Amino acid sequence: MISDPGSRKEEETMRITDGTEACRVCGTIPSVIYCDGCEIPLCRSCRKFDMWQQGCGSIPTKVFCLACATNPGINPWGSAMD
Repeated sequence: MISDPGSRKEEETMRITDGTEACRVCGTIPSVIYCDGCEIPLCRSCRKFDMWQQGCGSIPTKVFCLACATNPGINPWGSAMD
């Protein structure tokens, strides 16, 4: 696990779970993906996607739990979410 989410490289791709873990937000099995902020497994209902533009032609997709999605320390645009 990554101890400092801010140290992640922007080029990294989303990490998919193997489907054996439960979602750490609601407990649903299977989880499908890990949060890019805190690395917890998330199900389809609890994942929040965000697109981060990094210049011309590069828009990586990030996936967060609700807590990380709305935390501007992890997701700089989180406070703009509905």
